[in-house]
Amino acid sequence: MEQFIIALVQIGIFLILICIGIITMKIKIFDAHSLAAVSRLVMQISLPSYIFINAVNSATKQSLIDSLMIVPIAIILYIILVIVSAMIEKAFRLQGNRKNVFRASLIFGNIGFMGIPLVAAIYPDTALLYVSIFTIVDQIFFWTYGVLLTKPVSNDRPKISLANLKNLLSPPLLAIILATIFIITEIHIPAVFSSALAAIGSTSMPLALIYIGGILCTSDIRPVLKCGELYGGIIIKMIILPVACYLVMSAIGITNDMAGTLAFIVALPGIEMVPMLAKESGSDGDYAVCAIMMTTIACLLTLPIVSLCISLFG
Repeated sequence: MEQFIIALVQIGIFLILICIGIITMKIKIFDAHSLAAVSRLVMQISLPSYIFINAVNSATKQSLIDSLMIVPIAIILYIILVIVSAMIEKAFRLQGNRKNVFRASLIFGNIGFMGIPLVAAIYPDTALLYVSIFTIVDQIFFWTYGVLLTKPVSNDRPKISLANLKNLLSPPLLAIILATIFIITEIHIPAVFSSALAAIGSTSMPLALIYIGGILCTSDIRPVLKCGELYGGIIIKMIILPVACYLVMSAIGITNDMAGTLAFIVALPGIEMVPMLAKESGSDGDYAVCAIMMTTIACLLTLPIVSLCISLFG
């Protein structure tokens, strides 16, 4: 139950910071351009610093080796998510661009902006290492298969381009690779650099959530409030599936902190990159925005439910 209280407090913090983001937009402290700058600051500086310094300070070479089992688990989880999304699409008879955008919104979670702050608070000793390894699989899968899903449906078979593949080397992933090198080689970071990176990294969570609040303020989700597939996706992907995954992982002997971390990753709302890519490519961008916003709002309720179930079954 202590874990549930921690998660509930963290969700409360999320809600407050999201509300601050909404207020800053309403009183015009931020606008669309400044929000874009905040996003770049988080993704290119704050979040990579947070990932790098926390991974280096909390992991050893042996713990890294012991955690490599996350790679096949992550691959299996993504296969399950693809199958689940396909079932929902078939049940609601989704077609064309909407079907693909729905699948991308359902499969890929907001690990950077919401997942890392949440699991780091619940499992402070191990979560960053687990998430770092999972993110390698996530980035490869997103910038290949995920990008294809955001392209408009056509008669031509979509191809993976070098322009998409180069995005695999995003700043967060580079931070993970660099942290892995430091851990394996057992390089020690001088205290002054460690403190500076920790200070920079500590800004990632509040800035990310303020950004989400600002985006919520500029989005109108009313057009898709009657889209039943989104409600079905939220219930299945953000509540039923993470709890089921936790129970299965626990049953096969995976440690509670690893099983819990991966379950929370599955339960995350959609990533904001999906509507950005969908709009840029001319797919159903408006639907993508609404889908991400609806899952983000829903997570304020679904994440505590998942946390309570994990606490009761753990």
